[in-house]
Amino acid sequence: MKPLSDYIGEKLLFVQPSIFKGLHELRSNDELIATIQTRGFFGVRWEASIQNKNWEIYKPSIWKSVFEIREAGYGLPTASFIRERFKSKGAVSLPKGEILKVESHLFKEFTEIKNVQEECLVRIKSKTSWKERAEVTIEKKPELIDKYPWAILLAYIITLEQRHRAAHSAT
Repeated sequence: MKPLSDYIGEKLLFVQPSIFKGLHELRSNDELIATIQTRGFFGVRWEASIQNKNWEIYKPSIWKSVFEIREAGYGLPTASFIRERFKSKGAVSLPKGEILKVESHLFKEFTEIKNVQEECLVRIKSKTSWKERAEVTIEKKPELIDKYPWAILLAYIITLEQRHRAAHSAT
């Protein structure tokens, strides 16, 4: 499977094949790149598959805005996302002290993954439809995204969570 940096300049789409299932797919034309499946009653755990590896992205507590990431079958998380207090952005703490920033712009309907120099590596733009859809643009050669490809899936989950929270608070 090729690294995500090979998709620079290509149109990648997150699609939800059925509104009745918690399955989301990341596709490039007809090629399936990754999948995310919601698990659990409160939607606090997702099973993700990308580049022939399976990951679990989960919230250790429904009361906190923390996500943890671990390889499927392992007990300890390899990374965690912590949202800044009362803000729509946060940081992903990666192994070896590396950091990625995730910043959502709810009203502009896009989320960005940035490096510590604030350069946009990946942009996920939500599309309005009955099913969840989002267009993914890889902006520049993202070494950390190639190393941790699940980061795009995490950013998409954060986007979904914010859209659902905004929809529920509007009603």
